[in-house]
Amino acid sequence: MANATLEHQAIDIRQAFDAHGSTIFTLCRRFLEDADASALTRDIFVTVAARGETDPAPALLDATARRLAAYADPSAVVDEVERIRVADGLRRLAESRRRLVTLALVDRLDHAEIAARTSTPVLEVAAEIRAGLLAIRNHMTAMAPA
Repeated sequence: MANATLEHQAIDIRQAFDAHGSTIFTLCRRFLEDADASALTRDIFVTVAARGETDPAPALLDATARRLAAYADPSAVVDEVERIRVADGLRRLAESRRRLVTLALVDRLDHAEIAARTSTPVLEVAAEIRAGLLAIRNHMTAMAPA
């Protein structure tokens, strides 16, 4: 019985690591040297997987932020975590919507400029950007610690 539980935990850790390992390691690496970042990443995954979270992503980001705050300026850590949440939300958008949101936020084009560049009606540009930003906000809320 104990072996089955350990095997299940190992599978959970592997699945969580496959899905989120590079993100968590990259975040740790921004504040720590490679060896320390690797060790911390491993510890975070073991700790979070042991809890048996259905969706471990919010818990992983929260645990990483809390642990990194001991090594770096907590506000810098929070800023990096927020960037990850925004980037992940943006990445989940459909390509066409992601392009419009990127043109608005990164390239700082207004709706008329985006419409001209993409041959998309201005009202559609506005609606798609609004929907994209709402989806990103909802994703960030879902990724926030409970």
